[in-house]
Parts: sequence; structure tokens; C-alpha cells
Amino acid sequence: MERRHRRTKREKMEDELRQTEEAIEQYKAAIATMEEKKHMLEEELESEHVREVTKLLKEKNLSVEQLKELLGSMISEELVEQGA
Repeated sequence: MERRHRRTKREKMEDELRQTEEAIEQYKAAIATMEEKKHMLEEELESEHVREVTKLLKEKNLSVEQLKELLGSMISEELVEQGA
């Protein structure tokens, strides 16, 4: 029976390098997937905020223009208070 070829230090290092490169690629793919998921969740969250504002506008019977004016006047008041 033939003896198994013993791997050299170089062969072991090449195998380890290959495995490390494969692991890096797997992590990169996982990160890309998580980035996509993060982006989708951010978009969903923004949409939910818009729905909440729209619902509030309907409940208070306000238009978008009225909301802009209201927020603008609040910001102006805050700036005057901070300057005082």
C-alpha cells in the first residue's frame, strides 16, 4: 500500500490562504445582503413616517401648506427665543 503524500508547509499555507479568501468572499456577500436589508428597512421606516404624518393631517383636517406654515412659525419662534 502506498503512503499518503505528506503536505508541505507551503501547501498547507496555500490551502489556508484559499480558505481565508473564501471566507472573506462569504463575509462580503453577507455584508452586501445586510446593506440591502438596511436600505429596505430605512425606506419602509420613512414610508411609515409619511403615513403617520398623513394620518395626523387628516385627523386635524390640515393641508400640507398649513403644516408648513405651522412648522415655519414654530421654528421662527424658537430662533427668536434662542437669540434672546
